[in-house]
Amino acid sequence: MEKREIGKTGMMASKIALGTWSMGGDAQWGEQDDKASLKAIHTALEHGINAIDTAPAYGFGYSERLVGKAIKEIPRDKLIIQTKCGFWWRDDEGAVIIERDGKVCRRNLSRRAILIDVEESLKNLGTDYIDVYITHHQAREPFLVPVEETMDTLLELKKQGKIRAIGISNCSEEEIRNYLKCGQVDVLQERFSMLDQEKADRYLPICRENGMSFEGFSPLEQGLLSGKIGMDYQVPKGNLRNNIKWYQPKLRTMVLEMLEGWKTLCEKYDCNLANLVTAWTAARDERVLVLAGGRKESHVLDYIKGGELAVDAEDIRRMTEDAKKVLAAGSKA
Repeated sequence: MEKREIGKTGMMASKIALGTWSMGGDAQWGEQDDKASLKAIHTALEHGINAIDTAPAYGFGYSERLVGKAIKEIPRDKLIIQTKCGFWWRDDEGAVIIERDGKVCRRNLSRRAILIDVEESLKNLGTDYIDVYITHHQAREPFLVPVEETMDTLLELKKQGKIRAIGISNCSEEEIRNYLKCGQVDVLQERFSMLDQEKADRYLPICRENGMSFEGFSPLEQGLLSGKIGMDYQVPKGNLRNNIKWYQPKLRTMVLEMLEGWKTLCEKYDCNLANLVTAWTAARDERVLVLAGGRKESHVLDYIKGGELAVDAEDIRRMTEDAKKVLAAGSKA
C-alpha cells in the first residue's frame, strides 16, 4: 500500500490507518469481541497497513491494551502507533465533556494530566515510545489550559524520546494556529468524509502551508457510505449514529440514491461501495491519511482494497459533484 510522510517527521505511514475506537467496547459501541478485533488488527498489518490509531478514551484504556496485545510480537520499528491525551476521568479537574459508563469525562490538557496520560498509554501499549501523540479534545472553560503549557509538555516528552511527533484534533482554526506558534505540529486529525468536507476544505491549506498531515476520521459515516445500511435500519438508542444527521430518513434517502448511482463504477473497478468511497477519500490530497475504523476483518479488507484502488480522475470528479449535490440539498433540509 502507498505510504505517505507524516508531517515533516520522515516517518512513512500507510495512507490507510486503522482506527480502533470501536474496539474499546464501551456503551457507545456495544459488546466487544476481542478475538475478532485482534484478527482485524493482524489482517491490517499483514496487508500493508502499518499505522494504528487508539486513545485512552476508547474503553478507558481497553483499546490501547488490545492494540498492545496485538503488536506484541511485531518489530516496533515496523509500526506507526498513535494515541492521545486530554480526555480525563481520573478526578474532577477539567471541563466536563460527557458522562459515559459511569464516569464523568473531562477536557484536561494540563501538564499534570498529560504526564499521567502518557505513562499509562506507554504501559497499556507495551512500548517505550509513541510515534504520534495527539491532543484529543481541546481545552475549554472553566478549565482553559493555555496552549503554551500543553505544547511545552509535549515538546518535553518529544525531547525525552517518549513521543516522536505531536498531533492535534477537534480544533478551531484559531487553536491550530496557536499550537503552531509554539512548535512543530505534524498531524491534524479531524472528521472527514464526502458527507462532511468542511474541515478538509478549511484546514488542508493550513496543512500544506505548515507541513502537516491531515488525518480524516469517519470516512464511511459509521457505515452509511458502505452501502450496507438501508432505509429499514433502525438506529439503536444510545448509538453514535444518532449524532449523524445523514441517518435521518429524508437525508438517508438522498445518500442511498447517490450510492445507487455509483453501482456502475463498482462494476467498472470490480469493487464495492466501501472500497470506492475509501479510494475517493484517499484521493482528496497527498497529505490525507484515511483513519478507517473497524473491528471486523471484513471491515479492514474493505479499507485495504479501497486504499489500493486507483480510480480515474474523471470518476473522482463525478463522485465529488454528486456529493456536492447531496450536501447542498442536505444543508436545506
